[in-house]
Amino acid sequence: MLAAPSTTRPTAFTNRQATNFYFRPCRDQYDEIILEYFRCRCGAVRKRVAGTGYSNLMQHIRREHPAFTDEMLAATPGETGSLAHYVRHSAQNLFGWLEWLIKCNLPLSFCESKLARRYTRLEPVSVETLRRAMEATTRSVESSVAAEMPETFGLVFDGWSHDSEHYIAVFAWYEVDGVVRCPLLCMTPLVNEETDDFSAASHQAFLASMLARDYQKRLEQCTFLVGDNCGVNRRLATLMGVPLVGCASHRLNRAVAARLSECAEDLDLVLALMTKLRTLQNSASRRYECVAERLPVASISGSCRISALLVIPVWKDDQHSHAIHRR
Repeated sequence: MLAAPSTTRPTAFTNRQATNFYFRPCRDQYDEIILEYFRCRCGAVRKRVAGTGYSNLMQHIRREHPAFTDEMLAATPGETGSLAHYVRHSAQNLFGWLEWLIKCNLPLSFCESKLARRYTRLEPVSVETLRRAMEATTRSVESSVAAEMPETFGLVFDGWSHDSEHYIAVFAWYEVDGVVRCPLLCMTPLVNEETDDFSAASHQAFLASMLARDYQKRLEQCTFLVGDNCGVNRRLATLMGVPLVGCASHRLNRAVAARLSECAEDLDLVLALMTKLRTLQNSASRRYECVAERLPVASISGSCRISALLVIPVWKDDQHSHAIHRR
């Protein structure tokens, strides 16, 4: 009688497999491999002379990682579906640097910092390598977004100025299987040529070229715009022939401004007083003398109910405060 073949997987790994799973060669400041020294995933460094076996490394694994067999089995794609164990070490290292820099908003030059290389377990990389990887990742993400975008979509955009540069961020707005998606399409300076300006026509040309170049879409496929209620955006919506969904906070700001215009004189006096108190001498001499008191509503005229927003400090009278109290 023939016995059925066993379907259970072996639970033991060779010493070489275990050490290759946990240890990587140490590298110096010039990204050169340091012979005979290996760094474990936990950060420990152990020495292994070529031709002497893996006893020293295995001793560390058995002491610090007693469940190494289970960890290696869990990392096998046959059980978890993950290919992380078979991804090249250089790719994992590059991904670690990218994730660190992007999520922590660090400059690319951080990867070449001596302190960063000293206290990280990642192997050193150069700025040029990171830049090439980020450009390749950007192109890959753009291809994924382009394949997902439907035939019609909306655009959400806003501008931001820093020094003499004006940036524009553009998001797409669409649904996939009933789920709203709003990926970032671009965030780039609007003016790149000497003939460029900040007009509505320049915005239209920028959106049309960006959609065609990066996502193989036409501007005519956009069905609505979402942006501020400024004149440029209204003109852009008119040129495109689509509705503009304006910002509700703009209308709220106009309502607040109209309400506060009733007590503009009092607000000007408060602003002048705060401007004087902002100087170094006045603020330093009264640093520990300020007692914030909220005025009751009854003490303010009925046409100017701003007590919930205004906090006026009470100052001690001294020889230095007469000039301030004149107002």
